[in-house]
Amino acid sequence: MALSAITLAVLAQVAHAQGQGGSVFNEQFLDIGGEQSRADLSLFAFGNRVLPGSYLVDVSLNESSVGQSQVIFVDKEKDDGQVGNKNAQACITRSMLEGWGVKIEVFPALMAAGDQCVDLAKAIPGSSVSYNGEKLLLTISIPQAAMKRQARGAISPDKWDKGINVAMLDYQLSAARYDGGNTINNSITDFNANPGTATTQTRNTLYAGLRGGFNLGDWRFRNFSTYNRGVDGEGHWQSVTSYLQRDITSLKGQLTIGDSTTPGNFFDAFQFRGVQLASDDGMLPDSQQGYAPTIRGVAQTNARVTVRQNGFVVYSTYVAPGPFVLDDLYPTSTSGDLEVTITEADGRETKFRQAFSAVPTLLREGVWRYSVTGGQYRNGYSAFNTGSGNAKPNFVQGTLARGLGKEYSVYGGLIASDVYQSVLIGAGKNLRDFGAISADLSQAHTKGPFNQSYDGQSLRFLYAKSFENYGTSVRMAGYRYSTGGFRTFQEAAQMQDLQTGQVLNNRRSQLQLELAQQLGSKGGTAYASAQQQSYWGTDQKTRLIQIGYSNFYKQLNYSIFYNYSSNIYGPSNRQLMATVSIPLGDSRSYARYTVAKGNNGEVTQQASVYGSTLEDGRLTYNVTAAHSNQSDNSGSASASYLAQYGRVDFGRAQGSGYGQTTLGLAGGVVVHGGGVTLSQPLGETMALVEAPDAANVGFEVYPGVRTDSRGNAVLANLSPYRINRVAVRTEDLGDNVEIKNAALDVVPTRGAVVLAKFETSIGLRIMLNLSDKDGKPLPFGAKVENEKGQQMGIVGSEGQTFITGAKEAGVLSVKWGQGAAEQCSIKYQVPAEKNPAPIRELNGQCE
Repeated sequence: MALSAITLAVLAQVAHAQGQGGSVFNEQFLDIGGEQSRADLSLFAFGNRVLPGSYLVDVSLNESSVGQSQVIFVDKEKDDGQVGNKNAQACITRSMLEGWGVKIEVFPALMAAGDQCVDLAKAIPGSSVSYNGEKLLLTISIPQAAMKRQARGAISPDKWDKGINVAMLDYQLSAARYDGGNTINNSITDFNANPGTATTQTRNTLYAGLRGGFNLGDWRFRNFSTYNRGVDGEGHWQSVTSYLQRDITSLKGQLTIGDSTTPGNFFDAFQFRGVQLASDDGMLPDSQQGYAPTIRGVAQTNARVTVRQNGFVVYSTYVAPGPFVLDDLYPTSTSGDLEVTITEADGRETKFRQAFSAVPTLLREGVWRYSVTGGQYRNGYSAFNTGSGNAKPNFVQGTLARGLGKEYSVYGGLIASDVYQSVLIGAGKNLRDFGAISADLSQAHTKGPFNQSYDGQSLRFLYAKSFENYGTSVRMAGYRYSTGGFRTFQEAAQMQDLQTGQVLNNRRSQLQLELAQQLGSKGGTAYASAQQQSYWGTDQKTRLIQIGYSNFYKQLNYSIFYNYSSNIYGPSNRQLMATVSIPLGDSRSYARYTVAKGNNGEVTQQASVYGSTLEDGRLTYNVTAAHSNQSDNSGSASASYLAQYGRVDFGRAQGSGYGQTTLGLAGGVVVHGGGVTLSQPLGETMALVEAPDAANVGFEVYPGVRTDSRGNAVLANLSPYRINRVAVRTEDLGDNVEIKNAALDVVPTRGAVVLAKFETSIGLRIMLNLSDKDGKPLPFGAKVENEKGQQMGIVGSEGQTFITGAKEAGVLSVKWGQGAAEQCSIKYQVPAEKNPAPIRELNGQCE
């Protein structure tokens, strides 16, 4: 009865308090069952108050996230000048609103505010601000009429982070050791090498790809070099690119000085040494940030796949037996043939060329795309004395595109050189339900090595469409026809190296198609890509046809793949393959059976077990046994481990008459103001994490990445000019580590290394039983502070207080009122223990 009466009294008090805007409760209720005194509890009259201070909060503007901001919260004064007991209010400034896209120039109150806090509701009628302390979410609503027009997903340049000054090195090393009597190609560097050089002794090859450079303010210097040593023991260094680059924000473009690649939207892309100023689509909201083709193929053994572009080795890796997909190529250009070589462990080679182009040029109304380039043409063939690639004509190239009304786009460009001149004009149109199309016409004049001259035209059509209702995606459909006198700039440069009697077979026509089709909800997916190029002066054609289908039945996955490739210099290659795979129980392992038939009558059967293991799948593996009707039995095993400081790859293949062992290492090194941090492969844009003294802590969606002994780590492959979330795995924090914010948002510029700094509190976790001089528990609700005045906790029932980040010894201040008699200090000392508990328990008495 007494408890019911007290409860009713409390409810009555609360109901009365609602009219006053605050909660009033009977503090005598806290005395039941004990004699503990009480502190001044008016702090809690309005619930869990938002106290004044600086908070890192997520900002939602008109129900769309605009990232994180450090916002100061201040107490708001009453009309009589007294500070009230309500929550502290977010201090919204003019610069914040401007960064969020508000038209501050049309609101006099905002223009006059300067750096002072503004009353948003009064400055912009119809707007509001609210804060959720539990979620650290600041919600802002502003009428659309007060906002600047911008595309969805746009990030204001004011929030772009150019990063810190660093030096870096990204490396990829791969070595192979061959034994047995079969034949292999001499060197992956020599595209014209004679395959099949027979030898019976042990042979070794080595490849190293190094991407090094530094960031200094807005500038980025990068160098990409490769080293290749073939079985003949000869090694070759090759500098693929070396350049200095920076953002030109006002022009939404990049300035590049040194070695780079021209844009391939209109003219065929090629490497050059010089200066280029070109627009960067990544700076535009909701725009395509770059395109690199997907390369598909089939390996019979642990094979080496080498990708060249214009003579430069741009990619090299080892793949396990079976189908492979390479979708992590750097987007070095938006067009230009790729030369793909698959070298099997027993020395057999498969070569094909894969052409690709950008999708039709369509721009938003009022948007410009531009490039201006001047320099010297360069290629990678002359480095190996192949008798070609010595001509390096100087040139100037410019392109310009503009988005017009009614979803039209127009574009054009020119190339001028001593040996070549070309002009291009074109237009694109968004056909909405029927996709997008563009067409352009080029006129070129070429001067030959023996004072000949050639004039010709080239007409190109491009088309792309995604038919969502039918599950069809036409990634690219294009056709190009060139007259006999038309040459591209690359062909014109190659002509300068021709000797008497030699002929260059320039391109006549080119056809491309990339198609994907979803066959209903359970019908699987079919895809196809086809490319064909014909040349003047020969009836032979270069073709690449790939057709595939994949589906699943319950846990069974199956697919079929057909590949056909041919070129004008060698025989064609056909391959038909069927694959079935099934998971092995609840593990992350799978069993796969593959049967493939080649154009030479060879039938190969493979049985594999592959998958991943360890925490977050850091270790992947593949074990395969194979049988061929032409080369008997063979077997292979490969593994890849994603470690804290890099990736390690290992493989071994053994067959009739041959053996191959491969080893690969990849990783990165970042030198910064805080020291040297080792990492996994870096990529283009990254974040340097600083969580002081929080060692061995992982991150979400970054398998294998952990902080070093100082609390530093590198997170690679961030998206430039976009919000990237960096989140700590809190379960990895030790018993003595607390972190203030477990997630941060960063918006890096291209090539930047942004600093993601987490505030950590390192120390012990202690449960204190606090009492006064007479041994009675300290008042309920009293605040506990350390020597720096930072609040460590609040006294609870029976004087118990839980604090984190405590030192082994120290002095705490306890306050339960404003007078000198309502506060005291407590000294504590944590005793040394061999096996301490995660939470220590101590007694403390006021002094």
